[in-house]
Amino acid sequence: MNVKEFPCKASTIFDKNINFLFGSGASAAYIPTLWLSEDTTYETLLTSEACADVKDFILSAYFNKIIRKAFCVPPNVNSEKYNSTLKSYSNFIDELVRLLEKKGTNQIRRANIFTTNYDLFFETAADKSLENKIFHFNDGALGFKKRRLSISNFHITTWHQGTHDMYKHELPTVNLIKMHGSVSWNRDDNEIINIDYPIRTPERIRLENDNTIADLVDAFNHTNDDLKDFLNLNDSDMEVLNDFKDFYNTLAIVNPTKEKFSETVFQQHYYQSLRLLSYELEKPQAVLICFGFSFQDEHILEIIKRSLSNPTLKVFVFCYDFESKRKIGDLIKDVRITLIYPKEKEHKITFDTFNDRVFKSENGDWVTWTN
Repeated sequence: MNVKEFPCKASTIFDKNINFLFGSGASAAYIPTLWLSEDTTYETLLTSEACADVKDFILSAYFNKIIRKAFCVPPNVNSEKYNSTLKSYSNFIDELVRLLEKKGTNQIRRANIFTTNYDLFFETAADKSLENKIFHFNDGALGFKKRRLSISNFHITTWHQGTHDMYKHELPTVNLIKMHGSVSWNRDDNEIINIDYPIRTPERIRLENDNTIADLVDAFNHTNDDLKDFLNLNDSDMEVLNDFKDFYNTLAIVNPTKEKFSETVFQQHYYQSLRLLSYELEKPQAVLICFGFSFQDEHILEIIKRSLSNPTLKVFVFCYDFESKRKIGDLIKDVRITLIYPKEKEHKITFDTFNDRVFKSENGDWVTWTN
C-alpha cells in the first residue's frame, strides 16, 4: 500500500528559506485565548457600544486572566501547564537549530519565527537551549543596558571564528519577529521601542466588586440591562480602574480590538513586520509553516494570499482539530495552501504533535492534509 509522504517534514525543507507563523494556540495550554464563551470574545465586548462604559473593567479582566501569564516569570511559573508548554517551545527551538545546522556552507543558516503572541515563551525557551547549543537568537534589539528594537536588525548574521582566524562558520540564527508587540517592550521619550525583560509579574487588579467577567458576558448575551448599572462599581473600584488604565496604556501589546496599537511607534513596527513577512515570502524556495494561528488578523492573511503569486512558495497550516480546519479553510479558500488536520474529532494537533510531525515525522495515520 502506498503511504503519502508528510509534506513539510524537516528533511525536505532544511535547504529552503524557512519561516514559521505562530499564534495564540501555541501557548493556549497555559495562557487562555480571547474566547469567553461560544460566541463572545474580549474583542466582541470591547467593540460593542453596549460595553462602552465598562471597557476598563473588561480590560482589567483581560489583564488578570491573560496578560499577567504572558510574563512567564514567578509567581506564575509553578504549574504543570506552564512547564509542559515551555517544554514544547524548548523542543521546537532545539529541533529548529538542529535543522539549521544541516544547511550547506553556501546557504544562510537562518529561520524566521513570526508570531502574534506577546508572551515570553520563545525567549525563555531560547535561554534554556543556549545552555547546550551555540546559536544566535535574535529578538531584533541591539544594545546592553538599553536595548533598542529595529526591524533592520533581523538581517544580521553571526559568525564563529577560530582562535587564529584559520576558519569561520556561520552560526544558526533564529529571528523572533513579534508582530503584535510584547510584554517586554516599552517606548522611550524619543519614540524608540526598547526591550527590557521583566523579572517579576505585575500584581493582579483587585476590585471590591464581586462581579466577574463571566457575569458580565452573561448579562451582555442574555439581558437588556445597562452594563454599567449591572456592575455597580463603587468609587474605590473606579479609582483602581483609572490607575490601571494609565498603566495598561504603557504596555506595548496589541489591543483586543480592531484598532490594534494605541501608540504610533508600535503601529509602525507592526507594519514594518508585515513588510518583512511579505519580503521573506517572496524569496525563492520560501516555506511558511503556521501553527496555532487562526488567521483572524486580516493584514497577515492578505500578505499570505498575495505572496502565493510566488510559484515556489509552500504554505502549510496546522489545524488544531477538524472544526478549526473548517474555519481556517473558509477564511483562506485557496488550494495552494496545504491544511494539515486530524481525520477524526477525538484527535487534536497539539504543540507536541506539531514538533513530532515536522521534525521527526513519526507515524500517525490520524493526521492528514489537503492537496
